[in-house]
Amino acid sequence: MKSATIQIFKVLKSVTELPLFLSTIQAGFPSPADDYLEDAISLDDICVSNPASTFLGRVKGQSLRDICIYEGDIVVIDKSLEPEHRDLVVCAIDGEFNAKILHLDALQGIRLLSANPGFQPIVIHDLTDFRVWGVVTYIIQNIKNRSHDWNY
Repeated sequence: MKSATIQIFKVLKSVTELPLFLSTIQAGFPSPADDYLEDAISLDDICVSNPASTFLGRVKGQSLRDICIYEGDIVVIDKSLEPEHRDLVVCAIDGEFNAKILHLDALQGIRLLSANPGFQPIVIHDLTDFRVWGVVTYIIQNIKNRSHDWNY
């Protein structure tokens, strides 16, 4: 099976501001008194803390499905962040971008883990052409097209 590969895009400054609800959105019984807006917010305010080093990537493949990242999802990647153990990262491995869970271990070294039992870990050896390209900070998903997966 093929790993989750990433197609990279540069982020352009958004000019769109969306309304922001004053209260949180309840997953239970909503209060009719909460039907007013507080402010407007741009997705840049939420997802982009370092504009010059932020990129978007489109996921291809199923290796991250068990952490609910699916083919077609958009990941927000920040190249300015220092990758840490268990971060979801975008790596360049032998010239191909991949999204994997970074596993750092003093004994085993660097391993890149999938979130799908059908994929084996990628062990980084000294001769592997490898670098962590950026850290994934947010995921944008179109859940409307996935509603048929819900068993309700």
